Amino acid sequence: MVEKEIMVNNPTGLHARPASQLVALAGKFKSKVTIQFNGKSVNVKSMLSLLGAGIKKSSQIVLVVEGEDETEAAEAISALIHSFDE
Repeated sequence: MVEKEIMVNNPTGLHARPASQLVALAGKFKSKVTIQFNGKSVNVKSMLSLLGAGIKKSSQIVLVVEGEDETEAAEAISALIHSFDE
């Protein structure tokens, strides 16, 4: 299992376009991908779950990836979240 703490700095948080990009990327991996936020665990492969989490700018999240391609998945997803900040 790989865990990464990430600060979301995107002005819109993980909403609409960023969320759809995350769901698409997470779906390419076999590993289970979740985000822990506000005491809840959110399935990153589910658009409704991700949008329902209400992750806004300056939110501290924990990306948790578990499975056979967990390291690669964690790096790619973490990099995508950081790319939203630019």
